[in-house]
Amino acid sequence: MLCPDIVRNTIEDNFLGRGVEHEVGVLRDRNRVIKDYDSRDFDPNTFETFYKPTSSLFHYLTDLMLANHLFGDDVRIEGFYAERESLHVVTTQPFVEGKHPSWEELVMGMEAQGLVHEIPDSSSARFWIDAGPAGNLLVTDVHEDNVIVGRATRLLHPIDVHFAFSSRTERLKVLETLGLS
Repeated sequence: MLCPDIVRNTIEDNFLGRGVEHEVGVLRDRNRVIKDYDSRDFDPNTFETFYKPTSSLFHYLTDLMLANHLFGDDVRIEGFYAERESLHVVTTQPFVEGKHPSWEELVMGMEAQGLVHEIPDSSSARFWIDAGPAGNLLVTDVHEDNVIVGRATRLLHPIDVHFAFSSRTERLKVLETLGLS
């Protein structure tokens, strides 16, 4: 188990951003980004429900595995800690020097990299990707804040996308087919 104070201080000292599910810092000496994922579904003080693109910790963790496999990412689980009846997952992934694309750049770039926009000419943040023997998979949450255009390569790097499945059984079958189980 990781020490919550060390994780919080590391992110605070190297703060990059915050989203619904993560607080993010950049570790420039390691050329990586650190993310603190809070698995809570609601705030225990206000009872406000958090919208999250994943419905469970299992989905979140298997989405990381799929992103590593399908996008060549290098997301690493650094550890866990518990705080206020919530499990936190601390991950790192490569820091990509670049900028977030406009919606038009995102769609054109993803399509140029082989993905197919689920609903062309719409603002749907969902794309199909060819997962080889597992067939086509639906990648979700592919919006401007979750993709970076690499300064050096001009390639698009999804940094926090998810995958949609009709059931846990289907997700497990895909993981097995891809050799990730």
